[in-house]
Amino acid sequence: MAKTLHVGKLRFPLDRRYYIRKGAHIWILPQKGGTVKLGMDSFLTENAGYLNYISLDKKSTVKRGGSLGSFESAKFVSKLYSPVSGKIIGINEPVLKDPRRINKDPYGSWIVELQASDLEKDLLSPELLEEAGDIKEWIKEELRRAEADE
Repeated sequence: MAKTLHVGKLRFPLDRRYYIRKGAHIWILPQKGGTVKLGMDSFLTENAGYLNYISLDKKSTVKRGGSLGSFESAKFVSKLYSPVSGKIIGINEPVLKDPRRINKDPYGSWIVELQASDLEKDLLSPELLEEAGDIKEWIKEELRRAEADE
């Protein structure tokens, strides 16, 4: 079981990295063979409210920072951005059919799996956090920003 960082009622397993591009809140979990699974973090699911719909773009590859698709929640509509470049090799159909699975278990409900084209390079991006202290500071700032927006 992975160690988990808790920030208030939010949790962040430390076996993955977190994409901090403004508003992205996507986690990346490296797998064997240079593949990665992507999902939404608990900050996003908590602040978005119930997820109603996830739509993936009709393409087989994605660039780092590019759109994977979009999601709609009780509070807003937003794009899903990829923290790595690669080929889409898996789609979690049960999650697409019932996006609220992500609200119930954000870290057990991956959305897509990618065969990364240059994972080592992408993992060096300063937009991917893995250290507990860095993640905690980022989330505290996001919470302050969300509170100011209300």
